Amino acid sequence: MSSLHHLPWALLNSCSDIDHFPPPPTQSGKKRDAAERKSCGGAASAHDIHIWTERERRKKMRTMFANLHALLPHLPAKVDKSSLVDEAVNHIKTLQQTLQNLHKQKLERLNNDTNPSLSFSKIVHHPSARSSAATTREAFLANQASSTNDMSSTLFPQLSTAAAAGDNVVSILPSPPSSFQTWLSSNLVLNVCGHHAHFCICSVKKPGLFPTLCYVLEKHQIHVVSAHVSSDYHRSFFMIHAHMNGGYDEFEAATVAEDTFKEAAREIIFWLSS
Repeated sequence: MSSLHHLPWALLNSCSDIDHFPPPPTQSGKKRDAAERKSCGGAASAHDIHIWTERERRKKMRTMFANLHALLPHLPAKVDKSSLVDEAVNHIKTLQQTLQNLHKQKLERLNNDTNPSLSFSKIVHHPSARSSAATTREAFLANQASSTNDMSSTLFPQLSTAAAAGDNVVSILPSPPSSFQTWLSSNLVLNVCGHHAHFCICSVKKPGLFPTLCYVLEKHQIHVVSAHVSSDYHRSFFMIHAHMNGGYDEFEAATVAEDTFKEAAREIIFWLSS
């Protein structure tokens, strides 16, 4: 015990604290610096990604506005974005209205093509009033009786043959039609006068169209007297003089030939629209 009294007080104090554990050692300087750099680097990386994303978004927006401006050439070179968007909306509405109008016109044309009977509008060409008052049925028959044989043989060969045989046919026949009846469509005009008809056709160029027209006429027993064909780079024009043969019973029923010409015209319109 006496020896304890001789020990220094500092040593005694240190011995009294022997039951207390020392604090854990702190991390070395290199590890601490690496952890700090890692945490700071993660924050910096997220910030850089955000900046890059925002930059790309603005770049994409500028490109989209430039493309939109190019679609509206009537706008000035420098225009704010709000005005550009408003003008684009108005332009889209105008285009939608135009599209609706064009679609309506297309449906009307398709309806006319699929229903050829509705595409005809009849126009009857009457003689002048002075000529109608002066020419009666009897006067017309007298003129027909005194007409030349060439005209009779050209228009009505059966009538010329019967007259040469001595039959008094002219006096019992009704007056043939002396005026054109016209039917119009978008690309065909039909002029009918008795057993004769003129087909005026305009169409885009199609291979084999003229043989098809001849086939349709032959199918309806319509004879082609003459045909004139002309064309340019995109269109073809046909002018066909057609005739239907018939006896005296058909001469009185001129509507038979008229209906046949109209039926052939409807079929031609169908081929033109196909």
